[in-house]
Amino acid sequence: MPESVPTPQINVSKIQGGGGAAGSLFAVISMLIFLIGIPALRYFLPAAIVLGSGVALVIHFKRHETTGAPWIGHDEIASATKK
Repeated sequence: MPESVPTPQINVSKIQGGGGAAGSLFAVISMLIFLIGIPALRYFLPAAIVLGSGVALVIHFKRHETTGAPWIGHDEIASATKK
């Protein structure tokens, strides 16, 4: 008798989901399946959208001198090293 009998399971990481319309459709359908299956996630989705939008707005409107220069927390690090 074999010691480990494989059980048939769906491995989500093995499902091909490319770019374009097929990838978008896969992402939306997967999200809906999780929202229907786990009701507690229905409260986290709107909160995540609001929080993500807020962070995006802060990053968008934060001014920095040159493209590619460190700008998040750069002032605090520079003032701490001068002391």
